[in-house]
Amino acid sequence: MFKLSKSVEYAILGLLYMAAKPDMVFSHVEEIAHANNIPRAYLAKLFKTLANKGLVKSFRGREGGFILTRSSGEITLLEVVEAIEGPIIERCLKNRFCPDDTVCPINSVLKECSSRVIDVLNGYSLDHLVERVSCYRKERK
Repeated sequence: MFKLSKSVEYAILGLLYMAAKPDMVFSHVEEIAHANNIPRAYLAKLFKTLANKGLVKSFRGREGGFILTRSSGEITLLEVVEAIEGPIIERCLKNRFCPDDTVCPINSVLKECSSRVIDVLNGYSLDHLVERVSCYRKERK
């Protein structure tokens, strides 16, 4: 079963909040955390990771905050998931019934699953999600 971690969910919610704002409007971790009921310290850590991966840029100071580094239409869900969790890869199910010198019979199925998950996540941008969620769509206009 495919499941997103809490960290990925929080990162997506934070980025959606930012994507709903007009371009070049800074967002503060406190406001994003409050709007999405996310622990502030946890979100700050996630945003540091997102900044290190180049999805957001941070600016210090009173007028500072975070902005998206690219248009929200260019940032895919795959990028967000992989920024937080690392690359999505298939794993062979090695166990006592599958010797190392034998190809696992389930490996090709897992590879296909990974490929499809990657394709789906890569097919959706932050903009796609903003348009689906009415509370964000209203802020953007």
